Amino acid sequence: MIINLNATGRAGDVVRAFGVKLRASTVVRDELLADRFSGRNDAELAAALVDEELLEFVELDDQAEDIFASLISGSAADTLDDGEAATLAVGAVSGHTVVIDERKAQRIAADRFAVMQVLATADILCSERVVAALGAKRVGDLIFNSLAGARMFVPERHHASVVDLLGARAAGCHSLPAALRQAASSLA
Repeated sequence: MIINLNATGRAGDVVRAFGVKLRASTVVRDELLADRFSGRNDAELAAALVDEELLEFVELDDQAEDIFASLISGSAADTLDDGEAATLAVGAVSGHTVVIDERKAQRIAADRFAVMQVLATADILCSERVVAALGAKRVGDLIFNSLAGARMFVPERHHASVVDLLGARAAGCHSLPAALRQAASSLA
């Protein structure tokens, strides 16, 4: 989620418009420090969000550590990468909504933490609050940036609104399903 927000180029504006302070684990922070493949410095961009008091990194407590360990151990079908596992562990212990884009993590969250509210980055970007604060054209640009720069996953519930916001540009976003890109190509 932090990577997708960073890819918009306006993460701070989006978080302010959404009206929340984000929380992420220090495991996620450490992954951002290690990842240099995107061409962005996601760790530096996340640090800017921390400086603006829009994001805080939290340590896993003992209960969260146990949940984390259970999410990274086992069969490949039922385990997650460290960042996703830590996100779910923090959410499970705190009771807060989690924002996670990886489909397997969403499935595991639904299976293991039925009461946990799980959002995707697209839920934030397509929210009435963000669109009202930033305007539809700008939100379309931000979604395009995140799709192009981070290959953001867009849940099916947002397909129509994303195509409305992107127009023909959706045809060039390869992280969108092929049928959606094909439909968008007729908008040109």
